[in-house]
Amino acid sequence: MKAMIVAASAALMLITAAASAAEPGSWSTRWTGPHGGTYEGSGKCVNGTCQSSGTFTGPYGGVWHHSGNAHQVAPGQWSGEGQITGPAGGTAQHSWTWHRAGI
Repeated sequence: MKAMIVAASAALMLITAAASAAEPGSWSTRWTGPHGGTYEGSGKCVNGTCQSSGTFTGPYGGVWHHSGNAHQVAPGQWSGEGQITGPAGGTAQHSWTWHRAGI
């Protein structure tokens, strides 16, 4: 299950970078994983800075919350940080960088 949460966070980060690179504004997403877990999230971007948050409900009922920020550091390059809170209240901090191939 932990791997699924990490995968969900990674997907959200990539969605954040890809969506925000295209245009400013806001978005929302909802998807169901292969084992029945669901993710619902949303975010917004303004002037090269994005904020996003979402909730992942596992197939057996556990709920995780994610929130984070992404910042465009150069054309086609982003960095970000976030936090995941698990069903028992534990938290994990993470940071990441992303760049478009060829840059």
